[in-house]
Amino acid sequence: MRRLAALDTTRQIALAAVVLLLLGVVTIAVPVLRSPGLLIASAALIAVIAVVWQWLWQSRGATDWTHTFVAPPVTRGADLRIARITGDVRAAAGGDPQAGTRLHATLTSLAEDRLRLRRGLSLTADPEESRAALGPELTAYLTQPPPARLPSDRLAAFTTTLEEI
Repeated sequence: MRRLAALDTTRQIALAAVVLLLLGVVTIAVPVLRSPGLLIASAALIAVIAVVWQWLWQSRGATDWTHTFVAPPVTRGADLRIARITGDVRAAAGGDPQAGTRLHATLTSLAEDRLRLRRGLSLTADPEESRAALGPELTAYLTQPPPARLPSDRLAAFTTTLEEI
């Protein structure tokens, strides 16, 4: 087996072909064997499997199990929620009432979460404290139905205020 392992791949294949040729000659020369084609095909399959197994055995390497898995970096635009909000902002600035309603609901939810988490306030239960924290314009926007059109400069001011809470 070690002598076979010392041979390179082309010599191993040549050796397998010679063995198959000899096996074919013996199969044809001996009339007792009734199905020489099947015997040759079987022998060829066994020889090919042996050569492939030998090649795999020779080229094996140690498995490296030391890899530490880390989360891949998040690419810009990969979060669909942000893409949806971005589309709503553009559409609301253009006058789309449905986008304005979705944007109003998003900003209201964000403001309620920020007030609750950062200041312990509720927009509906603590209206005066919320008004002091958010400012009169943002409070008026959040507590009234969404306007038909929201200018982008007002939206930028609203999001800056929410970020600063």
